[in-house]
Amino acid sequence: MPVDSSRTFYRYFPVAERDRDWGLFVTTVGESHLGPGTAYPPATHPKKYRFQMPGGRVLQEHQIVYISAGRGWFKSGSSRRSTIEAGTVFLLFPGVWHSYAPDPATGWTEHWIGFNGNLARHLVRNGFFTTGRPVLRSGTEAKMLSLFSDIMASVRANAPALQQQLAGTTLQILARLYSVQQSKFTGEDPGQRIIHRAMERLRASLEQPIDMTELAAELNVSYRWFRRAFTHHTGLSPHHYLLDIRLACARDLLSQSSLSLKEIALRIGFEDPQYFSRIFHKKVGLTPGTWRERAQSKARAGSVE
Repeated sequence: MPVDSSRTFYRYFPVAERDRDWGLFVTTVGESHLGPGTAYPPATHPKKYRFQMPGGRVLQEHQIVYISAGRGWFKSGSSRRSTIEAGTVFLLFPGVWHSYAPDPATGWTEHWIGFNGNLARHLVRNGFFTTGRPVLRSGTEAKMLSLFSDIMASVRANAPALQQQLAGTTLQILARLYSVQQSKFTGEDPGQRIIHRAMERLRASLEQPIDMTELAAELNVSYRWFRRAFTHHTGLSPHHYLLDIRLACARDLLSQSSLSLKEIALRIGFEDPQYFSRIFHKKVGLTPGTWRERAQSKARAGSVE
């Protein structure tokens, strides 16, 4: 006979229209500590969330399931069966069949959060998370456990604007998972240190022209690796990253100083003020002069208030 050595806490939430309007809303949260030999899955969940082994189930929402202890297995309609060890996360997607269970010899501790909304669909549609790669590393486990602990504490306290708080923590978890997966491309610490050094070098090079090929050589990596790794790490090519921080500096100078357009252009590495004006207009949607007038007008209105 299976041993009942489980401890479980969970909640399922009604969703108001304002929660949907937020862009991401939470449907369920919970955690289960399931000892060796515990029957799985528990039969106490609402009908639409239950599944029978080995038949699995299909949900109409996203879920993040984090295993913090023990081991087991997971498979889905878009991925092969995988061994799940402590420190692993697997993602469940709407409309995708899946099944999973702890190893009867060890049991496991599982934490989950279910969610849906336009923002969740946007992240999948744009390839940040894919049905073909549902099993992910959790990264630093202390941080992941802390985030799930925050979720459970908020639920138990029934905090004001609970849905919005849970949605924010869900996005933190997703951002952390995405960051951990990106680190696999750029490499572990040595690769990340190179990209961080490059970012510091670019931020310190606003006034001087900089050759990206020479920067890569200075960092002792090939330009091809540097450009690809930098783009994956920041979402921008080195050239566009430098342009963005130059334009951010230009906006600050336009709104907070009386420097001429020529002086500002030189300070951010543009020798030709007309070229600077064209680039600014293309990226910002306003000429530098119009940006300055609007920014300073808003600042004056704010000081009057």
